[in-house]
Amino acid sequence: MFWDEIKKHHDAGSAHQFLLHFNVNDLLYDDVYSYLPTVNYLMEQLNILGCQFVLGYNTSEGIHFPKVNQWQDTQRMLKILPAYNKTGVFHFQTIATWLQTLQYFREAEDVNLIEQEVDPKLVRRRINADLAFDKEHEDPFVMLAPAPSEELRQKLNNLLHQRRAKIGLVINFLEQLAPNDPSLSNSTGNEIQLLFNQIQNWASDLEIRRNGHIVLLLTHNTFDIHPNFTVNPEIPMIEIPFPDHADRLRFIEHLHDISDGSSQMRKTLGDNREREALAQETVGLNLFGIHDVVQQAESIQQKAGGEPLFRYRRESIKTFSHGVLELGETQRGPSDDGWYVTRIIRDIAEGMKNRDLRRVPRGMLFLGPHGTSKVYAARVLAGEANMAFVRLRYANQVSEVTININETGNTYERNLNAGLNFIRGIAPTVVFMDNIEQVSPYTTMNPEEHERTFPQALVNAMNDMSLHGSVIWVGGSQRPDLMPSIFRRYGIFDTKVIMLPPTSGGRAEILRILCQGQTSGNINFQALVSGAETDGLTWRDLLLIVQRANNIAKRNGRDTFTEDELRQALSDFIPDYSRELQIFIGLLALREANSRIMVPDGLLPEYQEFVDGNRIDKTGINKRLIDLSKQLGLSD
Repeated sequence: MFWDEIKKHHDAGSAHQFLLHFNVNDLLYDDVYSYLPTVNYLMEQLNILGCQFVLGYNTSEGIHFPKVNQWQDTQRMLKILPAYNKTGVFHFQTIATWLQTLQYFREAEDVNLIEQEVDPKLVRRRINADLAFDKEHEDPFVMLAPAPSEELRQKLNNLLHQRRAKIGLVINFLEQLAPNDPSLSNSTGNEIQLLFNQIQNWASDLEIRRNGHIVLLLTHNTFDIHPNFTVNPEIPMIEIPFPDHADRLRFIEHLHDISDGSSQMRKTLGDNREREALAQETVGLNLFGIHDVVQQAESIQQKAGGEPLFRYRRESIKTFSHGVLELGETQRGPSDDGWYVTRIIRDIAEGMKNRDLRRVPRGMLFLGPHGTSKVYAARVLAGEANMAFVRLRYANQVSEVTININETGNTYERNLNAGLNFIRGIAPTVVFMDNIEQVSPYTTMNPEEHERTFPQALVNAMNDMSLHGSVIWVGGSQRPDLMPSIFRRYGIFDTKVIMLPPTSGGRAEILRILCQGQTSGNINFQALVSGAETDGLTWRDLLLIVQRANNIAKRNGRDTFTEDELRQALSDFIPDYSRELQIFIGLLALREANSRIMVPDGLLPEYQEFVDGNRIDKTGINKRLIDLSKQLGLSD
């Protein structure tokens, strides 16, 4: 729990100012008040730590105080306030819910109903209980304008240097006060700059620490705030993560328990098994997102989950990561281990299941020509290992999302930073990067230039050993010769799976699988694709051929196609690449192989000539590549 980190520093006296980031706009569980918006939750935790005066500040609202009545109004609006009735019979699962109900009746001046039933030692001290707020609208703090000013700065500074009361201060939307703008460091004399400097100085002010005061700084994306805050060792950076499975299930159970036994909400959430499944399926959503999904399903009197949930997750993840991540569906592999890739994947999945990280790579490369099932293999890896699957999108793919509040020109890097935080939040996950030679936000075909422009945040994430076993980075490439050198660093992408076009037997089996349920009459698949003229056809090519055969049958007024129509589609098909270019790309992949079991069992003649048992003639491959590059006009 992230709050334990703050408490640990506070108890040890090692820090008094903290930078909280990532999931800062969600619901968090409090033992007495149940689920609260993040800022309200943090204020209450400061109260528990012994702060006698808790307040918040942001440039939109100015100074604001915690108001428990407003917290509970929000809970009622969201329908997450535990149920009660005025007869004194309460519906609760734990003493925490009981105490929350007691708190409600205290505010309603109806304490006598249950107060005598509760152990006084279990009743939490009311936030700011020692201070009088009879006329909040006349308080000097409240009357200050929200924008930074000399008076605001002085009052806050004086507050943190007095010793009469222990202060807890929450500064939200830090990016509005201290944006990632180089000019902020050069400005002099304006109030934003002065407040910016003062907040930095608080972090090293030992008098504030000695007085026991605590300052919390909140921002969603650390890329948005001035880097002085992220590199200051006096300000611990603490991530508020996305809810894990246990957190999601607890919230779903809360929604179930506070609803009436015959209500639509209980029908929407289902039985224990269905609620458990919903908690599993909502990975990638925060609690507000789960709340929205459940409320929408309840409103149309349906079960929560299924395709509507997947669509919501996909759009939520795309929005939360500013378009850098795209949620994909996972798949399970074939029932047998006939495909060599399935055997590799299931060994990794077994390692994940048993937490034997020696069997789980930090990263994998799927190398080979277009259409050889690289994306499919990555989805199967996620499905077999019970991990989420997301695709990392590059700068030229996210033009529709151009959030850049500071106009610094680093839009993609900013969004990438948010996306990487999200990846950590939804782990365990497979992150797929197709055409990894294009991962740089800048276009260049020079590998040395490409390495210099490779996003540093992505480099740092791939090198982060703490992610081993929770994130598997998977790259797909047709041109491994153009990959940035990070993809060749020891220990990161040592697992290289070579994906090449299938032999005639493989083509027949793929065609048989793709045609299931769509054909009429007997079809001799082996005879259709056994000839040398079909060498080089990939899984994607065969899928297009089957789709076109189905279209021919539709034009002929039938729902199933015959062998003649499949043959017609096959003879009409023209591959995207010339045979020579495909062989060139295939040999580039084969040259990268570092394990025979990660190369197809059966190889077309143009590849088989370089493979002898467990040995691959890479010198011979290099000579053949030189000849092909001249033939294709790829060399000078």
